[in-house]
Amino acid sequence: MPATARIASQEWVILDDEVTSRTDAAEAALKLRDRSIGKVAGAAILPREKESEGATLMFQFESKVDGRSVFNRESILLMKEISDLVLATPGYADVCQLAYDGEGENATSLGCVPPVSPLNYFFPTVTRHANGTVANVTNDGKGADLVTDIDAVVRSFDADRRGLGYFLDGGFDPQTLHNRMTRLKYPVGAPLRGFADNSRDEEKQDNKVGKLWLDAVEKALFERFGMSAGFLSSPYLGIPSERDVEVRWYAAYLRRRDSQRIINYDLAWAFASILSVWGYMAFSTGSVFIASLGMFEILMSLPVSIFIYKLVFRIAYLGNIQVLSIFIVLGIGADDVFVFYDAFKQSALVPHVQDNILDRVTYTAERASKAISVTSFTTMMAFLATAMSKVMPISAFGILSATMVFFLFVVNVAFFPPALMLYDRYVGKMCSCTRLVGDKAANAEVRGSKPASADESPTSTATLRAPALNDTARRVHAWESSEKPRASAPTRTKPANGGRVRRVTVNPFALRGSYAADGGDGGDDSSIDDAESGTKNFAMDKKRLRPVEWFYREPFFRFVTSPARYAILVAFVALLLYGAWGANNLEPPAQQEQWYPSDHMMQAFANKREGFASSDEDRVVVVDVFWGLDGMDISRVNRWKPAERGELRLTRTFDASSPEAQTHLAGACDRLAAATCDAPGCEGGTLLRNGAAARVICPMRDFAKYQSATNRTFPAAKESFASEMYEFLSTKHGKFLRKHVGFEAANADGSVPKMFYYRVSADSSLKYPAVARTARPVFERWESVVDGINAEAPAGVNRAFSTGYWSWTWMKTQEALVQNTVQGLLLCFVMAFVVLVVSPADLRAGFLATVAIAGTVTTVMGVGVHGIMGWDLGISESIAAVILIGLSVDYCVHLANAYVEAPAWMTTRERRTQHALMIMGISITASAVTTVISGSILWLCILKFFSTYFFKKFYKVIFDTRQHNLGFWISHTHVIFYHIRIITYFYETDKDETFILDFFFPDAVNRRDHDAFFNFFHELCICKGYRRNRTHSTSI
Repeated sequence: MPATARIASQEWVILDDEVTSRTDAAEAALKLRDRSIGKVAGAAILPREKESEGATLMFQFESKVDGRSVFNRESILLMKEISDLVLATPGYADVCQLAYDGEGENATSLGCVPPVSPLNYFFPTVTRHANGTVANVTNDGKGADLVTDIDAVVRSFDADRRGLGYFLDGGFDPQTLHNRMTRLKYPVGAPLRGFADNSRDEEKQDNKVGKLWLDAVEKALFERFGMSAGFLSSPYLGIPSERDVEVRWYAAYLRRRDSQRIINYDLAWAFASILSVWGYMAFSTGSVFIASLGMFEILMSLPVSIFIYKLVFRIAYLGNIQVLSIFIVLGIGADDVFVFYDAFKQSALVPHVQDNILDRVTYTAERASKAISVTSFTTMMAFLATAMSKVMPISAFGILSATMVFFLFVVNVAFFPPALMLYDRYVGKMCSCTRLVGDKAANAEVRGSKPASADESPTSTATLRAPALNDTARRVHAWESSEKPRASAPTRTKPANGGRVRRVTVNPFALRGSYAADGGDGGDDSSIDDAESGTKNFAMDKKRLRPVEWFYREPFFRFVTSPARYAILVAFVALLLYGAWGANNLEPPAQQEQWYPSDHMMQAFANKREGFASSDEDRVVVVDVFWGLDGMDISRVNRWKPAERGELRLTRTFDASSPEAQTHLAGACDRLAAATCDAPGCEGGTLLRNGAAARVICPMRDFAKYQSATNRTFPAAKESFASEMYEFLSTKHGKFLRKHVGFEAANADGSVPKMFYYRVSADSSLKYPAVARTARPVFERWESVVDGINAEAPAGVNRAFSTGYWSWTWMKTQEALVQNTVQGLLLCFVMAFVVLVVSPADLRAGFLATVAIAGTVTTVMGVGVHGIMGWDLGISESIAAVILIGLSVDYCVHLANAYVEAPAWMTTRERRTQHALMIMGISITASAVTTVISGSILWLCILKFFSTYFFKKFYKVIFDTRQHNLGFWISHTHVIFYHIRIITYFYETDKDETFILDFFFPDAVNRRDHDAFFNFFHELCICKGYRRNRTHSTSI
C-alpha cells in the first residue's frame, strides 16, 4: 500500500480500539527491523524480486454470448493479440518481476517471471525430433500455433484447481467445459533499482513503472479499442468488446490516475452545482445583488470556519471529506437567504410596518432571525452529534460542518439586514435589474395602498384619525377593506410609567378575515374587530400574492383539509413503519463498495473478481500471530493527526527461551493448520487456505529442523536458546525469517541482543479484500483459535494475538459507521425534540415536528436507500446519512414555528395552518428547488458518492417537503389533534384546567402528588405560547 494511501486508510481506522492497537503494534514492531539481526546480516531484498501490488497489470476476458465458453478459437486468438500488444510495448523488460537462482549477493537473475496466463498452455513451445515427433513441450505461451485440442487444455485446468484454477470462473462446468470468464496477469517487480524495499515509496515506484511502461500500454490499448474521454468524463466509462468478448484490464496505478482525472471532472460539476444555486437565487429573488451576497456568505463560511476549526479547536486534520461541508451550507445558506428575502418582501405589505427602510429591515430581522436561529441551532446540534463518532474523519466533518452552520447564522443575522439597507438605498437606485421583484417603485401608489370603503371607493382621510394613515400614502398593501373601517390603526404611545414600548410587528397574513374556514376572502366574523392589532378586518387581495403563496393558501390548503388528509396520514404511518424496518435492516456492504458506476472498467473488473474459482494465485488475507507485543500507548497521541500511532508496548513477561515455550510455539503452527472454520468466508471449511497443506511461516519449526541438521537438540537449552536462534537467523536457511523473530539492536560488546517478539504468518482462507459482513465470522474464529492456543501455553508465551492488518481494522470501521449512524439518528431526534420544544415552548409542536423529522430520515434510509435502491450502509451512505440528519430538521422547524407563532386570535387549526403555509411555504419551496437543481447536477458526476449524495438529497426533498412536513404536519394537526382531545381542548375551550388530570388520572383529580405534572404541562404547553401570542405590545 502506498505511503499516502496508508495514511489515508489510517484516517478511517478507529484509534482507540483493541484491534487497531494490535495492528499498529505489529506494524511498529516490523518497522523496528533496523534493530534486528536482519540489518546486521544484510537481509536486503533483491531488485524486482517481489511482485508489485500497485503496478501489476491484470486482464479479464468474458464471453458476451450466453452458453458460449470464452475458451474458443476466436476468443483465444483475441487474447493472444492483446497479450502480444502488451509484451511488445517497450519497457516491460525493465519493470517485470525477476526470477533468481541462488540467494543474496550470489543470486543470478533468470529473467522475467512468465505472465500468469492460459495462453501459456494454448500456445506452448514444441520442440521436435528430426523425424518430426514431439521431443518436448514447454508451456510458455511463446509458441506460434494454437493447440488443436482446446478442450484437453481446459480439462487440465480443472484437474489442477490449486495451480491452474486461476483461469476458471466460479461457474465452470466440468461436463460441458463451459467457462464464461478467464483472466491473466503480467507481474511487475519491486523494489525497483534505487529503492531498498518494496514496501517503501510504493507510489513513487508505481509512478516510475508508469513512465517506463504502463502509460504506453494504456495508450496502445486505448488506440486498439478506440477509447477516448468524453466531455468531463473518463475513457474507462464503457467496457470495450470485440468478437463477442468483453475485455477489462486493471492496475492500481491506472486506477489511481483515472481517479484523479475523475475527481477533477467531478469538481467541475460540483462548481456548476454551486453556480446553479446562485442562478436560481438570482431568478427567485429577482436580484443579482441579493443572490451574490448570499453566495458570498456561503462560500466565505468555508475558509473562515476552517480558520476557527484549526486555530480555536486545534484540529489539525483536514481531509477530502471536509470539502463536502460546502454543499451543506449551500443548502442551508440558500434557505436562510430565502427566509430573509421573503420576510423583507412581505414587510412591504404589512400595514403595521412604517414605510421606511429602517422599520422594514427591523421587521425582517425580527422575523427572519428567529426562524433561522432555530433551524441553524438544530442543524448545528445534529452535526455536533456526529462529532461523537469513533471514526475520526466523520467526527471532524461534523465539527467543521457545525462551525460553518454557526458562522453562516452569525453572518446572516449581522450582515444581511445592513446589506438590505444598502441595497434599498443605493444599489436598487443604480440598477433597476437588481431591485427585488414585487417591490414598489419610489413614490408609487397602487390599488390597495389605502383602505377602501365597502363600495370600493377610496375612504376619505377625514373619516380616519391621522395615526391611522401612518404614512400609508406610499404604502403597498395586499389588502382591501371589506367594509368601512370602525377602528383606527394602533398608535405608539408612551406608557404612563415612562417605560419603553416594544412594538410587535404583525404579519400581513395574520389579519382576521384572511383565514375563513371555507377558504374565501371573508367569513361570518367579518364584522369583528381585530382587537390585538387595533385595525379593521381586512380581506385579502389574492392578486397581490405571489403564485407560490397563493398555491399554498388556496389549492394546497383545501387539499390537505379535505378527506385526503386521512390518506396522507395512513401513507405516512405506512412509510414510517416500513422505513423504520428498512433502516433497521441496513448493514455493512456484502461486497466491496462501488466508487464508480458499474459500466466503469475498473469497477466492472472489481465486481467480476469474486466470480472466479479460487486458486493459489488469488490474494487472500494474510494473518499474523504475534507473541511479545502488548498494543500501543496512545495517551500522548493527537487524535487529529492520523500519522501519529502511539508508542509500542512490549509484553514484559514474554520469554520464549524455555523448552516448554519452544515446543509450544512449534506446535502452535500445527494447531493453526488443523483449525476448521464453518464461516461463509472460509473456503474449503478450513481456517487456512489448503488446510493442512497451507503455507505457514513458522520460525520455531524451521529452527527445530536446523537444530537437527547441525546435530543439536530441540528444544534448545534455556541458556543457549537466544544465541542459537540468533545464529540460525544469520544462516541462509534463516534469512527469510529475520522479520519473524525480532531481536533488538546488536549490543556494543558483541553479546546476543534480546528477542522482543515472535511471529507466525499464515494464508487464511478468506479472500482479499473482504467486507465486514464476511470478515467478522472469520475474525471471531481466529480469535477463538488463538485463545485456545493461549489457554494451553506455558508462562511467557501465553499472550498471543492475531492480526489481519487492514482487513481487521477496516471491518471495525465499517461496523462503527453503522453504529454511529444509528447513534447519530437517535441523538439528532432527542436534540431536535428539545430544541423544538424550547423554541416555540410547545410540547405538541416539538413532538410532532420530531416525528416528522424521524419520518423523513427513516423514509429516505429505509424506503429509498434500502428498499428502492437496494444499497447497504457503506462509507458513502454513512456520510450522506450524516448530512441527511443535519438537513432534515430545517423545513419542519420553519413550519412548526410559523404554526405556533401564529397570532393568538387564530384559535382554529385551519387558520394557523393556512398562516404557516402561506408565509413559509414559499421559502421552503425555493430552498427545495435549489436542492433539487444542485443535486441534479451532482448526478452527472462519475464518482458514486456524489450520485448517492444527490439521491438522498432528492428523496429528502421529496419526502421532507411534500409528505412529511407539509402533508404530515397539516394532516396531523387535523387528525391527531382531533383524536387526542387533550391537545385540542385548551385551544378551543375555556374549561377548567383540571381536565388534564381528569383525562390522565380520573380517580385522582384533587391529589397533590399530581401538581408538579400539571404545573409543568400547563406552563410548557399552554401558558408560554398562548400568552406570548395574545400579547401585542408590552412595556419593557
